[in-house]
Amino acid sequence: MSQKRRALPLAPRATRYTPAVLEGIADGERAALALSLAGRAADGGAGAVRAARDALARAEALGEAAAAAEPPERPIACRAGCSTCCVSKVLVMAPEVLRIAAHLRASRTEAELAALLDRVRAADASTRGLSRLERAEAKVPCPLLDERGACSIHAVRPIVCAGWNSLDAAACERHFAAPADVPTAPMHAPSYEVANAVLAGLGWAAKEQGLDAAPLELIAALRIALERPNAGARWLARLPVFAAARDAEWQEDRRREG
Repeated sequence: MSQKRRALPLAPRATRYTPAVLEGIADGERAALALSLAGRAADGGAGAVRAARDALARAEALGEAAAAAEPPERPIACRAGCSTCCVSKVLVMAPEVLRIAAHLRASRTEAELAALLDRVRAADASTRGLSRLERAEAKVPCPLLDERGACSIHAVRPIVCAGWNSLDAAACERHFAAPADVPTAPMHAPSYEVANAVLAGLGWAAKEQGLDAAPLELIAALRIALERPNAGARWLARLPVFAAARDAEWQEDRRREG
């Protein structure tokens, strides 16, 4: 493709997943996901939801394959109910947000959805515009956590969340207690990298269709998707429905990279 693509995020330690391999994964996902995104506003965003579903499934499958091919030096420490990292800023693509919103509308009562929207609005008001470090220091929990601290949308969670992992739960706690001073916990780099390659493929597929492919801050974008039931149709119609959720920090990083 002739259009400029975003560089893939790479973990500090080299793995068998070289930049060329990861770009190949991303390009394969771009080609596969473009078919779902080729629909227009008339489908109400169903194509975008399918693309997000397929992308998450591929990220999970490739993560499992990466762990089998290059096993982590220690078992993955992440467990249901361990929500230490769920104060982080999470970046998503629009199809992921549309899928989460569709899932919530299908699985929550009207009263439950209204209560969740209140929590999403409160979290958005507290975190909008914060940098990654500021967000971690603010310690505002994700409004999608349940009363046990577990992810209430695990089956449709963002690809970033599926790829993020820790090999040391105590190290996670130390980092998030003082995120400016303590490094992040060790992680299984290959799983993280292949998930991000899939996410890049989803973004490339959207951009190829002329759709808004800017990374969005999850909570701000979810507020918009829940408040506007026609958000999917508007996104597919190439209207800037998620403009207010575009992550300024990411945009500034790209500007500096040239």
